[in-house]
Amino acid sequence: MSVKKSIINKDRFKNLSKISENEDEKENIVSRFDIDVKHESVSSVDVDKLKEAPSKWNFYSKLDDDKFLELVDSINNNSLLHPIVVWQQDEDYMILSGHNRVRAYKKLYEITKDDKYLKIPAIIKKDDEITEDMAKEIIIDTNWIQRQLSTYEKTQSILQKYVKIKQSKSKGTKTRDVIASHLGITGRMVQNYISLNNLNTGFFEMLDDNLINIKQAIVIAKFDDYIQEEILKHKDSISFNIQLLKSTLSIKNKDRVIEILSASDSLDEENYIKIVYKIPKDRKSEFDKIYKDFIKNL
Repeated sequence: MSVKKSIINKDRFKNLSKISENEDEKENIVSRFDIDVKHESVSSVDVDKLKEAPSKWNFYSKLDDDKFLELVDSINNNSLLHPIVVWQQDEDYMILSGHNRVRAYKKLYEITKDDKYLKIPAIIKKDDEITEDMAKEIIIDTNWIQRQLSTYEKTQSILQKYVKIKQSKSKGTKTRDVIASHLGITGRMVQNYISLNNLNTGFFEMLDDNLINIKQAIVIAKFDDYIQEEILKHKDSISFNIQLLKSTLSIKNKDRVIEILSASDSLDEENYIKIVYKIPKDRKSEFDKIYKDFIKNL
């Protein structure tokens, strides 16, 4: 029995978790569009007739070099385990699921010159079979299932589903709960991602690098854009203490915000205590004013 030789040096991947072209499907995710190959016919499509989905629809990053090369190696040794999904448009086909697999086929043809990589197995959605909204949802759902997404990609996925589902959901149901059911996460997680809608993109990288947490990011997202930019500029020299961040939300002077977050005694959490007061409801606005004046004069 012959065994295909790897065209990739596998020593490069000793410390990588195994990446196949399709990770195990998350069984608790419910897509409104069934693209399971068991229920769909598979055809062969010319690779040169495939085109990318618009970047506004497919905002997901490409696989990094190591994972992409492992994908190429997997297809070379095991063939394509899961067909791509395309939307037929005249003589062309828009890729809805499988952008990286298509790239891998092109790379394999470039390396091997084997004609079998000029065509790729695909599930074809006919031009009038789905709408643009359905096409977008297929892109989102399949990426959510198959990819390890960045926080930014998760946020954009949920925001797009939020807009779509909010327009069509039945009365009495929370949009966030419908999305949570679709994606197999909690309603609270959905709400957290929605809260990041106004977050400067620079903070998403900090989130993924564990330099800040989701609670801190949610507070930062409440600042005006110009203050977020200033915080990002000084990120290496300020405190991201969540109570301190909250205390500066009402301050509109960016320099004052940075001054407070940069205070030497603010860098140590143990220098702060939490105090809870009960005040009459009719005195709340008066108390708020006193508190804001106090914070400004710290």
